[in-house]
Amino acid sequence: GEAPPQLPALQLKDPNAVADSAAKDVVIGNRTTTGQVLWPATKEDIEILSESKLMYPAPFEVEGGVIIRLVRLSDPVTSPVGRVMRNRQFGIRGNEKWQLLAMGVVAMLIIYGLGAWQLRRMQEKKEMIEIRRTRLSMPRIEVKSSPFPWMDKVDDYVYRVVDVRGVFDHSREMQVGPRPGPGENGETTPGVLVVTPLRLEDGSTVMVNRGHIPSHRADRNTRPEVPAWCRVRGVLEQGEIPNFVGKYARLKNRPDKNQYLYLIAPELAENANARNHEECSQALVTAIDVLFEDDFRSGFRRQLPYVMKHKEDYLLFWADEHTHFNYAMQWFGMGTLIMTMTFYKFIEVSRWRF
Repeated sequence: GEAPPQLPALQLKDPNAVADSAAKDVVIGNRTTTGQVLWPATKEDIEILSESKLMYPAPFEVEGGVIIRLVRLSDPVTSPVGRVMRNRQFGIRGNEKWQLLAMGVVAMLIIYGLGAWQLRRMQEKKEMIEIRRTRLSMPRIEVKSSPFPWMDKVDDYVYRVVDVRGVFDHSREMQVGPRPGPGENGETTPGVLVVTPLRLEDGSTVMVNRGHIPSHRADRNTRPEVPAWCRVRGVLEQGEIPNFVGKYARLKNRPDKNQYLYLIAPELAENANARNHEECSQALVTAIDVLFEDDFRSGFRRQLPYVMKHKEDYLLFWADEHTHFNYAMQWFGMGTLIMTMTFYKFIEVSRWRF
């Protein structure tokens, strides 16, 4: 169980040494490699070599030559080729270790910043879900005529459930898309959203997002509808408000050609032919239920081709508060890893001997 004893260093006479250098013994230690010789340096040797320029050649550049460097006998002695290769690494020469440290710290701060951003997004998403949950559970707003309760204060009414009664103006139907949505069999299918103006009794207009239809039903001739009085229950929305990037990078709606890619209320209102254009352009109603009065009297409810949203859908997000938290932890973990590797490398190169 005892460690094997260390072999003593051998002291040999250098056969090529001149006569006056007899006192300078060649020391070959047990940890040396083939072709490596330890030669005790005098004070003069140390001064000369200390003031010389450090070289970091590739091994093929010194093939057949001699590499000389100062070492402490207490330090482990490695292969000259291995030492040259190590000293060519970034971070060991001159002030490179400080550059290495600076780059690591900057990368760490950027990644930590992304983690903090995800925590902020988590808080925003949590507040957004809570606002939606609260407003969806509030009493319904019954709208019979203009002016609408949300006129000039839409932010206080978005995600409130509203009831409106009127007649759909199918001649002014607008289609938003293409975009995927749930099909009749529950699978995701390509299609469009159908937005139709609803004319109220007083002649005012509310735009209603009736839901998603598959592409093969987009042609109105495949789903003929007769104007009839109906009651619509839905959620008040401002539409799809683009963020800063989307505002300038996305394709634009073309109301003049009745072509829409995004559900943006002011642009949809341009083709709604609404008497109350200003308040009609401030918000739209996304239907969660439509009941025709003729169906109510006959006791038979017609089947509509539209797949409408549910109230619960407004509380579902692809990236909810828990997802943002997981993202934040991933960023923080990556930043900590980079910080650890940077400081480890910095300490390591600070201790390296040339």
